[in-house]
Amino acid sequence: MDPTALVEAIVEEVACPICMAFLREPVSIDCGHSFCHSCLSGLWEIPGESQNWGYTCPLCRALVQLRNLRPNWQLANVVEKVRLLRLHPGMGLKDDLCERHGEKLKMFCKEDVRIMCEACSHEGHSVVPMEDVAWKDKWELHEVLEHLKKEREEAWKLKVGEFEKYQRLLEKKQPPCRQLEAEVAAARASLQWEAAETMQKLELNHSELIQQSRVLGRMIAELKERSQRPVRWLLQDIQEVLNRSKSWSLQGPEPISLELKTDCRVLGLREILKTYAVDVRLDPDTAYSRLIVSEDRKRVHYGDTNEKLPDNPERFYRYNIVLGSQCISSGWHYWEVEVGDRSEWGLGVCKRNVDWKEVVYLSPHYGFWVIRLRKG
Repeated sequence: MDPTALVEAIVEEVACPICMAFLREPVSIDCGHSFCHSCLSGLWEIPGESQNWGYTCPLCRALVQLRNLRPNWQLANVVEKVRLLRLHPGMGLKDDLCERHGEKLKMFCKEDVRIMCEACSHEGHSVVPMEDVAWKDKWELHEVLEHLKKEREEAWKLKVGEFEKYQRLLEKKQPPCRQLEAEVAAARASLQWEAAETMQKLELNHSELIQQSRVLGRMIAELKERSQRPVRWLLQDIQEVLNRSKSWSLQGPEPISLELKTDCRVLGLREILKTYAVDVRLDPDTAYSRLIVSEDRKRVHYGDTNEKLPDNPERFYRYNIVLGSQCISSGWHYWEVEVGDRSEWGLGVCKRNVDWKEVVYLSPHYGFWVIRLRKG
């Protein structure tokens, strides 16, 4: 085997398949492939991925157990020895001498985009010292790197966004229906099919974003590695690299709505509820002194002044509360209350033995189960 080709093959073996630079803190996974620890972690950094998406090898797509990630110290030693030879991935062993004239390559032809020696003739072309071109290209590399880093950050945000959508969708898979088992089962089946279809789209978006992140990672690593090369190798194919990097843009995922179309309302639910309806009438003997109960005991409103009412043991002394006259001990019960456009109200039930006179909180700890609107 040609010595140059052999060295190039060795250099390729110690390059990370993700970032294309020398392996840094190499780790090996179940399938036998090795990567930079940071590169592999970057691909597997999405919260909860192990539970919902799984880990796979970036090269062969084999399933991988995270706990089997093994540092490869022997490979790390080989990388360090190759690094001491002052080689770069893709650099080979070609000398910096002109093959035709045997002189040092230190000039650059802008028209032909070629490195040349001072004896080479490119008549009518703009030929400048390599160093003069290198600083400009290094600056362009820096700008392109910043652009790609922003794209990678945006890709990360989109990946996390797709993952959060997936999580929210999981919470929607059960329809909020409890009665009429046959109708609920049909609604649930329809809802689960729709949710599965949406999840498939989210997973596709997620996979595409991961793929774009990998491409970004490789491009960023390539630009970083190239920016550290000697001028001779920095300028090699530089325009093609810059043009490819500048033209790259993140392809956002297809917008996917989490609003499922399945209607979970149970037909005939109102008729069912009516079978549990109770006629709630208010008990004026429990009403707070500023609450005015109507004669039919179906309505109550807040008055401007305290009414002079008997201080019944069951009258609420500190809170704007009035109870219904019926006591409920068990079973299912249903009633409706019109609150109109009121900005504050509370509805609920309480235990028989609540404290009527002292300061309490409307919470189960004090015997109250209440839904409230405040400052609405």
